[in-house]
Amino acid sequence: MSRAKSQFPVKPTIVIDTREKLANRLFSVNLQGDDQVAAYIQQKVDAGDYTILEMPDLVVIEKKKDGKELYGNFILKPDVFMRAVERMRQFKHKYIIIQQTYAEFLDPKKWTFIGSTQRRFQAMAAVESWLISLSQNEDIHFLFTGQKHAPRAAKKILIKTYEWERKRLMKKAKELDDAD
Repeated sequence: MSRAKSQFPVKPTIVIDTREKLANRLFSVNLQGDDQVAAYIQQKVDAGDYTILEMPDLVVIEKKKDGKELYGNFILKPDVFMRAVERMRQFKHKYIIIQQTYAEFLDPKKWTFIGSTQRRFQAMAAVESWLISLSQNEDIHFLFTGQKHAPRAAKKILIKTYEWERKRLMKKAKELDDAD
C-alpha cells in the first residue's frame, strides 16, 4: 500500500470551528458522517469556519451572512478582518461563502442599515472593491451562494479539494514507491 493511501482516507472529515454559532452552522456535528464525508466534527480552527481534518492547511472556508456583514468586516473593522486574512494565508485554497445571492447583494433594499440610497450604492461599491482586491491579492475566492445553497457549495468545495489533493499525493507517493 502506498504511503499516501494509508495517510489519507477516501472520505475526509469536515471540521466545524468551535466559534461558529450553532444556529449559523452550515453543517451539524455528526460523527457517523455520510456517503461522502467520514464525519463532521467540532474543533477550533485557526482561520475560517470550516476545513478538512486530514489536511489542515489545504482548504479553508469563511462564511459570511450577507452584504451587511461584509460591510462591517471591510469598512467598519478592516484591521480585524485583515488579521483574519493573514491567518488564512497558510491555506492553499481560500474561500469566503456569502449566504446571499449576488442579486440580493446588489438590492439597495437589503442595505437599509445605511440611510440614503446614494450611500447604499457607495457602500456596495466599496464592498465590491474589497472583494476584487482580496481575490486578486490574497487569492481568496468569493461565492455568493444564497442561504439555501451555501451548505451544498461548502461541502462540494471541501470534498473536491480534498479528493484532488489526495489523488495528487497518492500519485506522488506511487512515484516514490516505484523509484525505491
